[in-house]
Amino acid sequence: MPFVSIIIVNWNAKNYLKGCIDSLLSQSFTDQEIILVDNASSDDSVDFVKKNYPQVKIIQNTENVGFAEGNNIGIKNSSGKIVALFNPDAVAEKDWLHILVNVVQDKPNIAAVTGKMYYLGDKYGKDAVFCTWSKIDHLSANPTNFHDDEPVSKVDYLSGAAMLVRRDVLDKIGLMDKDYFLYFEETDLCARMIRAGYDLMYIPSAIVWHAVSPLSNSENKVYYMERSRIRFALKNFDSLYAISFLFIFLGETFFIIFRDIKNRNFSRTKTRLRAIMWNLSNFKNTLRARRKHLSILAKNGTVQSYNKNLPLRSVKTK
Repeated sequence: MPFVSIIIVNWNAKNYLKGCIDSLLSQSFTDQEIILVDNASSDDSVDFVKKNYPQVKIIQNTENVGFAEGNNIGIKNSSGKIVALFNPDAVAEKDWLHILVNVVQDKPNIAAVTGKMYYLGDKYGKDAVFCTWSKIDHLSANPTNFHDDEPVSKVDYLSGAAMLVRRDVLDKIGLMDKDYFLYFEETDLCARMIRAGYDLMYIPSAIVWHAVSPLSNSENKVYYMERSRIRFALKNFDSLYAISFLFIFLGETFFIIFRDIKNRNFSRTKTRLRAIMWNLSNFKNTLRARRKHLSILAKNGTVQSYNKNLPLRSVKTK
C-alpha cells in the first residue's frame, strides 16, 4: 500500500482541529503523515496542535498565502506517493482513506478521487448532504454540486475539502495555481487532469463531514467566486468556449445591473465590477498561466479539449 501525505491548510480553525485530526489519526489506513500548513493564524491553532498532536508536522507561514499556495507548500514538504488535501473543518469516517486509496492506487487512468460529503452538524437537517457529484457548466463555468444518492462516477472536479491525488500526476500537470487565492483552485487543478486525459472519480462509500465556511452567503464569497470563475474560464476553457463564456458573463452582468437599478441597491453590481476589474488588471498574468500550464501538459503528453471532455457535460442539473 502506498504512503499517504495528508495536507491540512489552516487559518484560524482551532475550534475544528481536534475533530479533524482525531478522525485522521483514527483511520483504518495508518501508513500516513499529517502536515498542518498554518496561514498565520491568530487563534493559537499552532500551539494547540504542538501540545496535543506532536506527531503532526507543522509548517508556519508568516502571512495568509491562501488555500492553493498553502497546499503547494505542504505538497512540496511531503513524501507520500498519494497526497490527500483535507480541510481543517472536516471529519472523516474511519475507512475514508482506505476506500479511496484502494480506488486510486495502481490505476494509471485515475488521477484523483473523492467521496460523499455531508454537512457537519444539524444546521441543514440531520445527515444533510453537502456534495456528491461536482459539475462544471461547459459554457458558463458555473459549478454545481449534486446532493442525492448519485453512484460511483467520473466527475468534472473534486472538492478540495477532502480529495486524494496521485503525486506522479502532480509531477506531470503542476501544482495548484496560487493566484486564485480562494475558490476554483481545485477545479483548475482538475481541469488540467482532464486535459491530460485522466479520470476523476466519485466514490460514495468514502464519507466525510464538512462544516460550512464562515464566508458562506457573504459578499466576500460572492466576490471571490466571481473573480475566480472568470479567471478559471479564461485560463482553462477551449478558445471558442472562452469567447462564449464572455458573452454569457456579459449578459449576466447587464441583468444584475438592471435588477439593481430597479431595486435601488447596487451592492451586487459593485461586487461583480470588483471581480471584473481584478481580472482586467491581471489579464496578462492569466494568459501567461494558461500558456505555462498548457505547455507543461504538452511536454508530458497529449492535450485534449477540456469543454468537450467534461464527464458530466450532458447531465442536467435541477
